[in-house]
Amino acid sequence: MLNGPTVLRNIIWSLRRSEHWMIHGANGSGKSTFLRLLRGELWPVPNRGYRIYCLDGSTQMTAIEVKRHIALVSPETQERYLQQDWLMTGRDVIHTGFAQSDMLYVKLTRAQKRQAEALAAKLGIAPLLPRDMQTLSTGELRKILIARAVVGSPRILLLDEVCDGLDARFRGELLRMIETIAKGGTQIVYTTHRDDEVLSIITHVAEFEDGHLRQAGRGVLTAPPKIRVESKDIAPTRRTEDSAPCHNATPLICIENADVFLDRQKVLHGIDWQLWRGEHWVVLGANGAGKTTFLKLIASDLYPMFGARVSRFEFTADNTIWDLRRRIGCVSPLLQTHYREQITAEEVVASGFFSSVGLMDVPTASQLRKVRKLMREFDLQQLRDKSMNSLSFGELRKILTLRALVHEPELLILDEPFDGLDTASKRDFAAALEAVAARGTQLLVVTHHLDDLPRCMTHGLFLESGRIVIAGEWSRTRIHPKVMRLFGK
Repeated sequence: MLNGPTVLRNIIWSLRRSEHWMIHGANGSGKSTFLRLLRGELWPVPNRGYRIYCLDGSTQMTAIEVKRHIALVSPETQERYLQQDWLMTGRDVIHTGFAQSDMLYVKLTRAQKRQAEALAAKLGIAPLLPRDMQTLSTGELRKILIARAVVGSPRILLLDEVCDGLDARFRGELLRMIETIAKGGTQIVYTTHRDDEVLSIITHVAEFEDGHLRQAGRGVLTAPPKIRVESKDIAPTRRTEDSAPCHNATPLICIENADVFLDRQKVLHGIDWQLWRGEHWVVLGANGAGKTTFLKLIASDLYPMFGARVSRFEFTADNTIWDLRRRIGCVSPLLQTHYREQITAEEVVASGFFSSVGLMDVPTASQLRKVRKLMREFDLQQLRDKSMNSLSFGELRKILTLRALVHEPELLILDEPFDGLDTASKRDFAAALEAVAARGTQLLVVTHHLDDLPRCMTHGLFLESGRIVIAGEWSRTRIHPKVMRLFGK
């Protein structure tokens, strides 16, 4: 059980020596809960089931002594580190992996320190070691957490959508590294929604559906069945002629000569960019290129150094940040990390009216009707009364997107919106975003997977080391040599 409702039911499963498992299933099917159960972070319901470990030749039902042999990397692991606002460097985080604890409570030996440095060098993340964990990008922190998981040479490595947020080059390197770890004797239990992230070392496959283990056994994971997704019937709320690109007026957003610093380091350099009405932009770049910082600059969550000029809509000094929040909707991994409240999915969506984390006021009847209409349009009404903390990672991502749409914003900023979504949900979500764009909302999307993008994207921007390399029409940007190289094409 998880926060009240039963998430897994009648599970019978075992892991034997030399087995490597792929866990498959749709969003909300119970995959992540299953991995947490394996590691001992969750317990079976008393008197209704049991869990037995035989890692050192003896049999035990408690997970206390075996946790150091079982490492887990998941989106929730990353969220836990960010939620606590711990003052830790990348090096500190990796060092905690020797004891599989959140904080370092014992003094490391010189050999352990050398081992951590060597691993960081092997993974190409040595420059991240002295960085404050809170300033790392999603992909950079994911790399640090992966190093943390493997530095202590665990017997079993549990990986939950571990490639989310990583660029194509590092995904390939990571998958090869996992296979090398597996060949060295560590057993892998692995979930992914993407066909191109399947590991060749997988020996067994389990399929979850609505909390039930539908099938499990030896085999090779095949691509999930193709599911036809129809565009959502979302009525336009703005004139469709307004959506055509138009450069005859003032740009909606204009950034000139912007430098942005984080943790005393310059992350963005001399940014010049404009958003015109009717444009939908894709933002590309490797991990650490500055994509998330660029989005925060646009949303006014970060400010540039003196000398830059940033204008948003027709705003003047008399406008407030709340005026901006009604015009720009944002969905990001950081929002999902910090949005942890004991409220329902419907209340999460309604909180968008107040731009709050949690429901700070009582929504009106009119606002609730709008929330329910939006949930029906996106086929999420079945989540309406579910506790936010019982939602899967992918389900919460969808709900937070609806939260950003309640104001019918002119610009919707989406940072890796497809991460954590299963194949059918990605297609469904892309179709829904196309419908949102058709009714007048402009899109600004960061992604590491071009195939996920909705078809309405018109322009693209490529960042490298905090600088814009190319910005222009999407048909031209996507074939730029640096873009092709980033995506291995």
